[in-house]
Amino acid sequence: MIVNLFVIFLILGIGKLFSNGSKLAVDKASNRKKYISTICFILILQSGLRNVAVGDDTYAYSLLFNEVKTTSWSDIFNSIADYYRLGIGKDPGYLIFQKLLQYIIDDYQVYLMIIAIIFFSALGSFIYKNTTRLVDAIIAFVIYSSLFYSFFSITGHRQTIATAATLFGYELIKKRKLIPFLILISLAATIHKSVLIFIPFYFIANIKNTKYFYAAILSFFPIFMIYKNQLAIYFINLSGYKNYEQYEGAGTYTFTVMFLLVAIISLWRSKIILANKSIARHYYNAFIMVLFFLPLTWVNPSMMRVVQYFSIFLLLFVPEILESFATFSKTIKREMIAFFIIALISLTIRANLKTPLQYGFFWEEMRLPSNYFIRD
Repeated sequence: MIVNLFVIFLILGIGKLFSNGSKLAVDKASNRKKYISTICFILILQSGLRNVAVGDDTYAYSLLFNEVKTTSWSDIFNSIADYYRLGIGKDPGYLIFQKLLQYIIDDYQVYLMIIAIIFFSALGSFIYKNTTRLVDAIIAFVIYSSLFYSFFSITGHRQTIATAATLFGYELIKKRKLIPFLILISLAATIHKSVLIFIPFYFIANIKNTKYFYAAILSFFPIFMIYKNQLAIYFINLSGYKNYEQYEGAGTYTFTVMFLLVAIISLWRSKIILANKSIARHYYNAFIMVLFFLPLTWVNPSMMRVVQYFSIFLLLFVPEILESFATFSKTIKREMIAFFIIALISLTIRANLKTPLQYGFFWEEMRLPSNYFIRD
Protein backbone atom coordinates (compact mmCIF):
# COMPACT_ATOMS: atom_id res chain seq x y z
CA MET A 1 0.00 0.00 0.00
CA ILE A 2 2.81 2.41 0.88
CA VAL A 3 4.31 2.24 -2.61
CA ASN A 4 0.96 2.85 -4.30
CA LEU A 5 0.15 5.77 -1.99
CA PHE A 6 3.58 7.19 -2.76
CA VAL A 7 2.80 6.93 -6.49
CA ILE A 8 -0.56 8.69 -5.96
CA PHE A 9 1.20 11.55 -4.18
CA LEU A 10 3.74 11.66 -7.02
CA ILE A 11 0.84 11.97 -9.46
CA LEU A 12 -0.48 14.92 -7.46
CA GLY A 13 2.91 16.48 -6.73
CA ILE A 14 4.21 16.27 -10.29
CA GLY A 15 0.82 17.53 -11.45
CA LYS A 16 1.29 20.56 -9.23
CA LEU A 17 4.70 21.24 -10.80
CA PHE A 18 3.22 21.03 -14.31
CA SER A 19 0.40 23.34 -13.21
CA ASN A 20 2.67 26.32 -12.71
CA GLY A 21 2.05 29.09 -15.21
CA SER A 22 -0.94 30.56 -17.02
CA LYS A 23 -4.01 28.41 -17.68
CA LEU A 24 -3.28 28.52 -21.41
CA ALA A 25 0.26 27.22 -20.88
CA VAL A 26 -0.80 24.63 -18.31
CA ASP A 27 -3.48 23.09 -20.54
CA LYS A 28 -1.33 23.26 -23.67
CA ALA A 29 -1.14 19.87 -25.39
CA SER A 30 2.65 19.70 -25.11
CA ASN A 31 2.56 20.33 -21.33
CA ARG A 32 -0.17 17.74 -20.84
CA LYS A 33 1.73 15.23 -22.98
CA LYS A 34 4.92 15.67 -20.93
CA TYR A 35 2.98 15.15 -17.71
CA ILE A 36 1.19 12.04 -18.99
CA SER A 37 4.48 10.60 -20.31
CA THR A 38 6.16 11.23 -16.94
CA ILE A 39 3.42 9.51 -14.94
CA CYS A 40 3.22 6.59 -17.37
CA PHE A 41 6.98 6.10 -16.99
CA ILE A 42 6.54 5.91 -13.21
CA LEU A 43 3.65 3.46 -13.55
CA ILE A 44 5.68 1.30 -15.95
CA LEU A 45 8.47 1.08 -13.38
CA GLN A 46 6.01 0.32 -10.59
CA SER A 47 4.49 -2.55 -12.54
CA GLY A 48 7.56 -3.85 -14.36
CA LEU A 49 9.91 -3.92 -11.37
CA ARG A 50 7.57 -5.82 -9.08
CA ASN A 51 8.47 -9.07 -7.37
CA VAL A 52 6.89 -12.27 -8.71
CA ALA A 53 5.17 -12.57 -5.31
CA VAL A 54 3.25 -9.33 -5.92
CA GLY A 55 -0.32 -9.97 -7.07
CA ASP A 56 -2.31 -13.18 -7.06
CA ASP A 57 -1.30 -14.35 -10.54
CA THR A 58 2.19 -13.00 -11.23
CA TYR A 59 4.05 -16.08 -10.00
CA ALA A 60 1.76 -18.44 -11.94
CA TYR A 61 2.40 -16.42 -15.08
CA SER A 62 6.14 -16.63 -14.44
CA LEU A 63 5.88 -20.44 -14.34
CA LEU A 64 3.95 -20.43 -17.62
CA PHE A 65 6.52 -18.11 -19.19
CA ASN A 66 9.34 -20.49 -18.28
CA GLU A 67 7.31 -23.49 -19.42
CA VAL A 68 6.77 -21.93 -22.87
CA LYS A 69 10.56 -21.64 -23.26
CA THR A 70 10.80 -25.41 -23.55
CA THR A 71 7.58 -25.84 -25.53
CA SER A 72 8.07 -26.53 -29.23
CA TRP A 73 6.16 -24.71 -31.95
CA SER A 74 4.58 -28.00 -32.98
CA ASP A 75 3.18 -28.45 -29.46
CA ILE A 76 1.89 -24.87 -29.49
CA PHE A 77 0.17 -25.41 -32.86
CA ASN A 78 -1.31 -28.66 -31.54
CA SER A 79 -2.71 -26.81 -28.52
CA ILE A 80 -4.22 -24.20 -30.85
CA ALA A 81 -5.82 -26.97 -32.94
CA ASP A 82 -7.19 -28.61 -29.77
CA TYR A 83 -8.64 -25.29 -28.67
CA TYR A 84 -10.50 -24.54 -31.89
CA ARG A 85 -11.52 -28.11 -32.75
CA LEU A 86 -12.18 -29.61 -29.32
CA GLY A 87 -12.53 -26.60 -27.03
CA ILE A 88 -9.60 -27.74 -24.90
CA GLY A 89 -7.51 -25.03 -23.20
CA LYS A 90 -7.98 -21.30 -23.53
CA ASP A 91 -6.55 -18.17 -25.16
CA PRO A 92 -3.94 -19.80 -27.46
CA GLY A 93 -2.79 -16.44 -28.77
CA TYR A 94 -1.06 -15.81 -25.45
CA LEU A 95 1.23 -18.79 -26.02
CA ILE A 96 2.21 -17.39 -29.43
CA PHE A 97 2.73 -13.93 -27.93
CA GLN A 98 5.13 -15.33 -25.33
CA LYS A 99 6.96 -17.61 -27.75
CA LEU A 100 7.59 -14.78 -30.23
CA LEU A 101 8.84 -12.44 -27.51
CA GLN A 102 11.21 -15.13 -26.24
CA TYR A 103 13.20 -14.78 -29.47
CA ILE A 104 14.10 -11.31 -28.15
CA ILE A 105 14.06 -11.73 -24.37
CA ASP A 106 14.08 -14.75 -22.11
CA ASP A 107 13.95 -12.98 -18.75
CA TYR A 108 10.56 -12.83 -17.04
CA GLN A 109 11.32 -9.50 -15.37
CA VAL A 110 11.94 -7.90 -18.76
CA TYR A 111 8.73 -9.54 -19.95
CA LEU A 112 6.82 -7.84 -17.12
CA MET A 113 8.33 -4.54 -18.22
CA ILE A 114 7.21 -5.12 -21.83
CA ILE A 115 3.62 -5.81 -20.75
CA ALA A 116 3.72 -2.64 -18.63
CA ILE A 117 5.01 -0.63 -21.61
CA ILE A 118 2.22 -2.00 -23.84
CA PHE A 119 -0.51 -1.22 -21.33
CA PHE A 120 0.65 2.21 -20.18
CA SER A 121 1.38 3.32 -23.73
CA ALA A 122 -2.26 2.55 -24.47
CA LEU A 123 -3.47 4.17 -21.25
CA GLY A 124 -1.35 7.28 -21.77
CA SER A 125 -2.62 7.66 -25.33
CA PHE A 126 -6.19 7.11 -24.13
CA ILE A 127 -5.89 9.90 -21.54
CA TYR A 128 -3.96 12.29 -23.78
CA LYS A 129 -6.28 12.03 -26.78
CA ASN A 130 -9.45 12.38 -24.72
CA THR A 131 -8.60 15.21 -22.32
CA THR A 132 -8.04 18.90 -22.90
CA ARG A 133 -7.11 20.04 -19.39
CA LEU A 134 -4.12 19.05 -17.28
CA VAL A 135 -6.29 18.64 -14.19
CA ASP A 136 -8.34 16.01 -16.06
CA ALA A 137 -5.21 13.94 -16.66
CA ILE A 138 -4.26 14.28 -12.97
CA ILE A 139 -7.70 13.09 -11.87
CA ALA A 140 -7.59 10.22 -14.39
CA PHE A 141 -4.30 8.90 -13.00
CA VAL A 142 -5.51 9.17 -9.39
CA ILE A 143 -8.61 7.17 -10.35
CA TYR A 144 -6.42 4.57 -12.07
CA SER A 145 -4.10 4.15 -9.07
CA SER A 146 -7.04 3.96 -6.67
CA LEU A 147 -9.39 1.64 -8.57
CA PHE A 148 -7.44 -0.20 -11.27
CA TYR A 149 -3.91 -0.57 -9.89
CA SER A 150 -4.64 -3.82 -8.06
CA PHE A 151 -5.35 -5.62 -11.32
CA PHE A 152 -3.62 -4.01 -14.29
CA SER A 153 -0.43 -2.99 -12.46
CA ILE A 154 0.29 -6.01 -10.30
CA THR A 155 -1.73 -9.04 -11.37
CA GLY A 156 -3.07 -9.26 -14.91
CA HIS A 157 -1.13 -10.31 -17.98
CA ARG A 158 -3.56 -11.61 -20.60
CA GLN A 159 -6.42 -9.24 -19.82
CA THR A 160 -4.01 -6.35 -19.36
CA ILE A 161 -2.86 -6.86 -22.96
CA ALA A 162 -6.47 -7.28 -24.12
CA THR A 163 -7.52 -4.08 -22.34
CA ALA A 164 -4.66 -2.21 -24.03
CA ALA A 165 -6.22 -3.32 -27.32
CA THR A 166 -9.59 -1.82 -26.31
CA LEU A 167 -7.94 1.48 -25.35
CA PHE A 168 -6.31 1.69 -28.77
CA GLY A 169 -9.53 0.37 -30.28
CA TYR A 170 -11.52 3.25 -28.84
CA GLU A 171 -9.78 5.60 -31.28
CA LEU A 172 -11.02 3.33 -34.10
CA ILE A 173 -14.54 3.62 -32.68
CA LYS A 174 -14.26 7.41 -32.74
CA LYS A 175 -13.06 7.32 -36.35
CA ARG A 176 -15.75 4.75 -37.27
CA LYS A 177 -13.23 2.27 -38.66
CA LEU A 178 -15.12 -0.99 -38.17
CA ILE A 179 -12.86 -3.46 -40.00
CA PRO A 180 -9.59 -2.42 -38.28
CA PHE A 181 -11.49 -2.40 -34.96
CA LEU A 182 -12.79 -5.93 -35.48
CA ILE A 183 -9.36 -7.18 -36.52
CA LEU A 184 -7.73 -5.64 -33.43
CA ILE A 185 -10.32 -7.02 -30.99
CA SER A 186 -10.34 -10.44 -32.67
CA LEU A 187 -6.57 -10.70 -32.28
CA ALA A 188 -6.84 -9.57 -28.65
CA ALA A 189 -9.54 -12.24 -28.10
CA THR A 190 -6.97 -14.97 -28.78
CA ILE A 191 -5.13 -13.62 -25.74
CA HIS A 192 -8.20 -13.11 -23.53
CA LYS A 193 -11.60 -14.20 -24.83
CA SER A 194 -13.52 -11.79 -22.60
CA VAL A 195 -12.48 -8.84 -24.78
CA LEU A 196 -15.15 -9.89 -27.29
CA ILE A 197 -17.65 -8.20 -24.97
CA PHE A 198 -16.19 -4.89 -26.15
CA ILE A 199 -17.31 -5.37 -29.77
CA PRO A 200 -20.94 -4.25 -29.18
CA PHE A 201 -19.60 -0.96 -27.84
CA TYR A 202 -18.65 0.02 -31.39
CA PHE A 203 -22.39 0.29 -32.10
CA ILE A 204 -23.52 1.35 -28.63
CA ALA A 205 -21.04 4.24 -28.28
CA ASN A 206 -22.92 6.53 -30.67
CA ILE A 207 -26.47 5.80 -29.55
CA LYS A 208 -28.53 8.97 -29.70
CA ASN A 209 -30.84 10.23 -26.93
CA THR A 210 -28.10 9.30 -24.49
CA LYS A 211 -29.72 10.92 -21.48
CA TYR A 212 -33.01 8.98 -21.81
CA PHE A 213 -31.34 5.65 -22.57
CA TYR A 214 -28.99 6.19 -19.62
CA ALA A 215 -31.89 7.03 -17.29
CA ALA A 216 -33.78 3.92 -18.43
CA ILE A 217 -30.84 1.58 -17.77
CA LEU A 218 -30.22 3.18 -14.37
CA SER A 219 -33.88 2.69 -13.44
CA PHE A 220 -33.63 -0.98 -14.47
CA PHE A 221 -30.57 -1.58 -12.28
CA PRO A 222 -32.63 -3.12 -9.42
CA ILE A 223 -34.09 -5.61 -11.95
CA PHE A 224 -30.58 -6.49 -13.16
CA MET A 225 -29.64 -7.17 -9.54
CA ILE A 226 -32.67 -9.43 -9.00
CA TYR A 227 -31.90 -11.49 -12.13
CA LYS A 228 -28.10 -11.36 -11.81
CA ASN A 229 -27.71 -15.16 -11.69
CA GLN A 230 -29.63 -15.62 -14.92
CA LEU A 231 -27.62 -12.86 -16.58
CA ALA A 232 -24.36 -14.44 -15.43
CA ILE A 233 -25.15 -17.71 -17.20
CA TYR A 234 -25.22 -15.95 -20.57
CA PHE A 235 -21.86 -14.25 -20.12
CA ILE A 236 -19.78 -16.89 -18.36
CA ASN A 237 -18.50 -18.51 -21.55
CA LEU A 238 -17.86 -15.18 -23.21
CA SER A 239 -15.70 -14.12 -20.28
CA GLY A 240 -13.42 -17.07 -21.02
CA TYR A 241 -14.25 -19.17 -17.98
CA LYS A 242 -16.47 -22.22 -17.57
CA ASN A 243 -16.33 -22.82 -13.83
CA TYR A 244 -17.83 -19.64 -12.41
CA GLU A 245 -20.15 -20.40 -9.53
CA GLN A 246 -22.15 -18.35 -7.09
CA TYR A 247 -19.76 -17.14 -4.39
CA GLU A 248 -21.09 -16.55 -0.92
CA GLY A 249 -20.27 -12.96 0.03
CA ALA A 250 -19.57 -11.96 -3.56
CA GLY A 251 -19.97 -8.31 -4.45
CA THR A 252 -19.00 -5.16 -2.63
CA TYR A 253 -21.38 -2.53 -1.32
CA THR A 254 -18.73 0.21 -1.43
CA PHE A 255 -17.88 -0.37 -5.08
CA THR A 256 -21.52 -0.69 -6.15
CA VAL A 257 -22.64 2.39 -4.22
CA MET A 258 -19.74 4.39 -5.67
CA PHE A 259 -20.71 3.45 -9.23
CA LEU A 260 -24.37 4.23 -8.57
CA LEU A 261 -23.43 7.64 -7.16
CA VAL A 262 -21.41 8.36 -10.30
CA ALA A 263 -24.39 7.27 -12.41
CA ILE A 264 -26.88 9.43 -10.50
CA ILE A 265 -24.68 12.55 -10.39
CA SER A 266 -23.74 12.20 -14.06
CA LEU A 267 -27.44 11.94 -14.97
CA TRP A 268 -28.15 15.08 -12.95
CA ARG A 269 -25.34 16.97 -14.72
CA SER A 270 -25.87 15.38 -18.15
CA LYS A 271 -27.22 18.46 -19.92
CA ILE A 272 -24.13 20.50 -19.03
CA ILE A 273 -21.66 17.64 -19.56
CA LEU A 274 -22.98 16.86 -23.05
CA ALA A 275 -23.06 20.56 -23.93
CA ASN A 276 -19.44 20.96 -22.81
CA LYS A 277 -18.24 17.87 -24.68
CA SER A 278 -20.50 16.11 -27.16
CA ILE A 279 -18.28 13.02 -27.30
CA ALA A 280 -19.03 12.52 -23.61
CA ARG A 281 -22.02 10.50 -24.85
CA HIS A 282 -19.46 7.72 -25.36
CA TYR A 283 -18.70 7.84 -21.63
CA TYR A 284 -22.40 7.67 -20.76
CA ASN A 285 -22.90 4.76 -23.12
CA ALA A 286 -19.85 2.97 -21.69
CA PHE A 287 -21.30 3.44 -18.22
CA ILE A 288 -24.56 1.92 -19.43
CA MET A 289 -22.53 -1.25 -19.99
CA VAL A 290 -21.08 -0.92 -16.47
CA LEU A 291 -24.57 -0.70 -14.94
CA PHE A 292 -25.68 -3.73 -16.95
CA PHE A 293 -22.72 -5.95 -16.00
CA LEU A 294 -22.09 -4.72 -12.44
CA PRO A 295 -24.64 -7.13 -10.90
CA LEU A 296 -22.55 -10.02 -12.26
CA THR A 297 -19.85 -9.15 -9.73
CA TRP A 298 -22.33 -10.18 -7.05
CA VAL A 299 -22.39 -13.66 -8.60
CA ASN A 300 -18.62 -13.96 -8.79
CA PRO A 301 -16.04 -11.21 -8.10
CA SER A 302 -14.00 -12.33 -11.10
CA MET A 303 -16.76 -11.06 -13.35
CA MET A 304 -15.33 -7.63 -12.62
CA ARG A 305 -13.01 -8.48 -15.52
CA VAL A 306 -15.97 -7.93 -17.84
CA VAL A 307 -16.93 -4.66 -16.14
CA GLN A 308 -13.38 -3.31 -16.39
CA TYR A 309 -13.51 -2.95 -20.18
CA PHE A 310 -16.10 -0.21 -19.65
CA SER A 311 -15.39 1.09 -16.15
CA ILE A 312 -11.97 2.28 -17.41
CA PHE A 313 -13.95 5.12 -19.02
CA LEU A 314 -14.30 6.53 -15.50
CA LEU A 315 -10.87 8.06 -16.15
CA LEU A 316 -12.51 10.31 -18.74
CA PHE A 317 -16.04 10.48 -17.34
CA VAL A 318 -15.34 11.70 -13.81
CA PRO A 319 -13.25 14.74 -14.90
CA GLU A 320 -16.16 15.84 -17.12
CA ILE A 321 -18.61 15.39 -14.24
CA LEU A 322 -16.39 17.51 -11.97
CA GLU A 323 -15.92 20.13 -14.70
CA SER A 324 -19.70 20.54 -14.90
CA PHE A 325 -19.67 22.05 -11.41
CA ALA A 326 -17.73 25.03 -12.77
CA THR A 327 -21.12 26.41 -13.80
CA PHE A 328 -21.69 27.16 -10.10
CA SER A 329 -18.22 28.62 -9.56
CA LYS A 330 -14.57 27.71 -10.02
CA THR A 331 -14.23 27.53 -6.25
CA ILE A 332 -16.95 24.88 -5.97
CA LYS A 333 -15.31 22.93 -8.80
CA ARG A 334 -11.93 23.00 -6.99
CA GLU A 335 -13.57 21.92 -3.74
CA MET A 336 -15.36 19.06 -5.53
CA ILE A 337 -12.06 17.89 -7.06
CA ALA A 338 -10.30 18.06 -3.68
CA PHE A 339 -13.13 16.17 -1.99
CA PHE A 340 -13.14 13.50 -4.70
CA ILE A 341 -9.39 12.93 -4.52
CA ILE A 342 -9.43 12.74 -0.71
CA ALA A 343 -12.35 10.29 -0.88
CA LEU A 344 -10.48 8.10 -3.37
CA ILE A 345 -7.33 8.04 -1.25
CA SER A 346 -9.43 7.21 1.83
CA LEU A 347 -11.15 4.35 0.01
CA THR A 348 -7.77 3.07 -1.16
CA ILE A 349 -6.43 3.03 2.40
CA ARG A 350 -9.63 1.45 3.74
CA ALA A 351 -9.64 -1.28 1.07
CA ASN A 352 -5.99 -2.08 1.75
CA LEU A 353 -6.52 -2.32 5.48
CA LYS A 354 -9.30 -4.81 4.80
CA THR A 355 -7.39 -6.80 2.15
CA PRO A 356 -3.69 -5.84 2.25
CA LEU A 357 -1.87 -5.64 -1.09
CA GLN A 358 1.78 -6.36 -0.51
CA TYR A 359 4.35 -4.82 -2.81
CA GLY A 360 8.05 -5.48 -3.22
CA PHE A 361 10.65 -4.96 -5.93
CA PHE A 362 12.15 -7.94 -7.75
CA TRP A 363 15.40 -7.71 -5.77
CA GLU A 364 13.59 -8.01 -2.44
CA GLU A 365 12.64 -11.21 -0.64
CA MET A 366 8.89 -11.84 -0.48
CA ARG A 367 6.58 -14.65 0.53
CA LEU A 368 4.20 -15.88 -2.17
CA PRO A 369 0.49 -14.99 -1.73
CA SER A 370 -1.66 -17.40 0.25
CA ASN A 371 -3.44 -18.70 -2.89
CA TYR A 372 -0.28 -20.70 -3.71
CA PHE A 373 -0.47 -22.67 -0.48
CA ILE A 374 -2.77 -25.66 0.06
CA ARG A 375 -5.02 -25.31 3.05
CA ASP A 376 -6.39 -28.26 5.00
